[in-house]
Amino acid sequence: MRDDAVTARARRLLEPDAAAPVAGADALTLALAWALKDLCYEAWGREPTRAAQAADALRALRQAGVPADQAVEIEALVEWTAGIAMTTRGQMADAVVCFDRAEAAFRQAGRADPAAQTQVPKIMALSMLGRHDDAAACAAKTQRELVALGNLAAASRVSLNLGGLHLRRDHYAEAARHYREAAVLFARVGDHEQSILADIGLANVLDMLGDFDEALRIYARARMRAATRHLEVPLALVDESVALVDLARGRYREALSGLESARRRFAALALPQHLAIAEKQLADAYLELRLLPEALASFDAAVTTFQALELPDEQAWALAQRGRALALLGRADADGSFAQAAALFIAHNNGVGRSAVALARAELALASGATDAALALADEAVAGFAAARQADGCSRAEVVRAQALVRAGRLAQASAAFETTLARAQVQQQFAVQVRCLTGRGLVAQAKGDAPAAVTAFDAAIDLFEEQRRALPDDALRSASLTEHLRPYQERLRMALAAGEPREVLLQLDRFRARALDERLAEGPAALADNETQALRARLNWLYRRSARLLEESGPVAAPNDEVIRIERDLLERMRRQRMTTLGQAAAAVEAGASAGPFSSQTFSPQPFSPETFSVEALQRELFDGDALVAYGALDDELFACIVTSNGVSLVRHVAAWPAVLDAVRSARLQIETLRHGMAPVQRHLATLLARAQSRMKALHALVWAPLETDLRACRRLLVVPHAQLGSVPFAALFDGERSLGERVELAMAPSARLALRGLRRPPQRARRAVAVGESSRLPHTAHEAACVAALFDDGSAFVGDQASLEVLEAQAPGADVLHLACHAEFRGDNPRFSALHLSDGALTVERAESLRLAPCIVVLSACETGVTELSSGDEQVGLVRAFMVAGAARVVASLWPVGDDVTVAFMAVFYGALVRGDGAAAALRMAQRETARTHPHPFCWAAFVLHGGF
Repeated sequence: MRDDAVTARARRLLEPDAAAPVAGADALTLALAWALKDLCYEAWGREPTRAAQAADALRALRQAGVPADQAVEIEALVEWTAGIAMTTRGQMADAVVCFDRAEAAFRQAGRADPAAQTQVPKIMALSMLGRHDDAAACAAKTQRELVALGNLAAASRVSLNLGGLHLRRDHYAEAARHYREAAVLFARVGDHEQSILADIGLANVLDMLGDFDEALRIYARARMRAATRHLEVPLALVDESVALVDLARGRYREALSGLESARRRFAALALPQHLAIAEKQLADAYLELRLLPEALASFDAAVTTFQALELPDEQAWALAQRGRALALLGRADADGSFAQAAALFIAHNNGVGRSAVALARAELALASGATDAALALADEAVAGFAAARQADGCSRAEVVRAQALVRAGRLAQASAAFETTLARAQVQQQFAVQVRCLTGRGLVAQAKGDAPAAVTAFDAAIDLFEEQRRALPDDALRSASLTEHLRPYQERLRMALAAGEPREVLLQLDRFRARALDERLAEGPAALADNETQALRARLNWLYRRSARLLEESGPVAAPNDEVIRIERDLLERMRRQRMTTLGQAAAAVEAGASAGPFSSQTFSPQPFSPETFSVEALQRELFDGDALVAYGALDDELFACIVTSNGVSLVRHVAAWPAVLDAVRSARLQIETLRHGMAPVQRHLATLLARAQSRMKALHALVWAPLETDLRACRRLLVVPHAQLGSVPFAALFDGERSLGERVELAMAPSARLALRGLRRPPQRARRAVAVGESSRLPHTAHEAACVAALFDDGSAFVGDQASLEVLEAQAPGADVLHLACHAEFRGDNPRFSALHLSDGALTVERAESLRLAPCIVVLSACETGVTELSSGDEQVGLVRAFMVAGAARVVASLWPVGDDVTVAFMAVFYGALVRGDGAAAALRMAQRETARTHPHPFCWAAFVLHGGF
């Protein structure tokens, strides 16, 4: 132990206002140098930046001048601490050079023990660089020397680093032996920090071997010990390691929260290599959940970062995962990424890595229908993972192998593989693997003609998946994750269709339709933005305004520039990660009171929201006589429909061939939008264009509506749940040759039957207070439109010109019964969450609109194409309509195409006049459509606006 006075003096040199060391032949200079080295080591696992400060202070001490007889030893200490500082910054190659210089200097000074000690951190640095053989040789030589010198404390650190070396090489038995040896040795010498790291390393080995419960027990002990001693690096490592166990088990909320917690800790500690690894692991979670563009962007960054940090093992894993993301996105360059990863794994003799690439290629081959290739690659992956006893990889490879066996018709072998893997996954609580095995069990039973067993298996898979998906902290994650697990939903729907039971078909269809939106509505509006989020929004708004000026001065801008795209991505990612942290903290608080320990295998999982219970009977109770709901669905190119009334439920099979419907939708939309650039240029041809539009709408009517008319003879109000591209159809304009559908019935749309029920149970408030916003700087007519709307209400306010701002909207909207927004709109097909309404001071994007906190009001988006959405799996529709529903609106009126100014003003006058008189939104919209059609009969003029949410 160093003298207390010397240590105190060394600590003062680390203070920000410390005076520079004084040159001279101070007898205590060498003692001071050793004290600074000790402080560097002490801070290494607590405050890495302070370790670097100690190294800098030691360098300054040498530069100030040291006694000649101490110069060599002090030089050795300078190089030693410089190497430590470089490891904290991820500069492993430079660190190795420094450690070797330190060793040489100590040997020159005749100091064998510290010379050997300098090689201990070099083992870790060599291993991180992928120089595993060099690291092993260094470890063996160093440990022999330290044992001979009687330095058990330093020899223990060699054992710890050997554990890490063998773990990185997937030699789990050797890694466990060294970690246990290190833990015993550290306990003997009382080195608590290193003992904790040995515990974490041993738990990491158990994690790889699939002994998750024992790993979690050791992690919990390590966390408690690290927290007691305020050791930030071990705490971050525990967060990261536990999160990886959760990810393997399919506990996605916990995994995401833990990975984000670790990432934040590593960022605060300024540990670039650990931070880069944490970012890549978050990308792994996104890939698992099929949030593919975000995962790919992170993997791209990780590959570059790991290359710069000279971390070839991590670079190889990032390349392998990047290949998987590219393959799932259908990109042709996926195989190139796999090849690069495989080359690195081979160069560093990483068998588990090679098996991971084989597994990824097996998944790709299976998806492309290359069954034999998939089976061969899966066999290779299984063998590699089994040889290393890598439990999670082995289970995942077995699932892909079993799926390939099903494709090959080898049902008995597939069944046995699924059952064996399922049993192992249940013991290890690998929920994601269980879902895949249960789905596989259902497919085997289905192929064998055992319908009851198939139903049981598919339902079990869906229930288990739903339990995981509901806990996700972000609706984009919930929506994306469904793409990986649609199969059991589709097969249950297929079986229900075959049985011909209408209620069951509707239930199975609605089981996966717009579920993310349903759950988001149950949560309520988005959380208020923090300061950093507000700053990102402000910067983004400035960029949007600059683009608008360029548009006015120079014409159309081709695409958002790189900075816009980057900030949009950063903004969404920041909000997502904030939700990860918030939900993780909330869950931890509940678990702390409900569980004996924070990592109990039986941990209580609080639900962040409680989605509304759905039943067909409940829906029927909300429908009056003359009301009907029509829910369209498509499977195997067959369009079918479920019809719900207060009196019963019916199923209409084979309504039309889905490809024919898609062709008819495209043709109808193209014909309607011949007026997109105004009526004046085509005035002489209006009669012809009307006839053509009606002809296309008649053809579409024959496909999607005529087969249902028998069941809908008594219908006076119709709620349509469209499927996919049917959401872009103006159903009011469907034409039977004599009348449009809008002349016969009141119409509204809903994204699912479940959300239709929610809308019917939550009618809009009586239309008394109206807030009308007209952004008139670019669209002068909107000031007149907003004033006309406001004038129709006793309590109506119009905000135009500079007052048509985000600030005014956010202040006025929460108290409105009717919110009318007349402005320029933009749908962003490249990033729908940044589709926007452009107000005087910036863009009201989808992500910002979600936080408006509206009453159950009626929102009218009187702008171009505000009803356009991006379609994703499960008929999730991302766009402005969704945003205002999330914000709290009960009904949203939006446009499918741009409509002329004069026509819109007249249309809205009729619509709002009916609302003020007490008519419902659907009745008011129908009246406005009929009145407009009398003077402007082309559907382009009167059928653009669609009502969403309910009647």
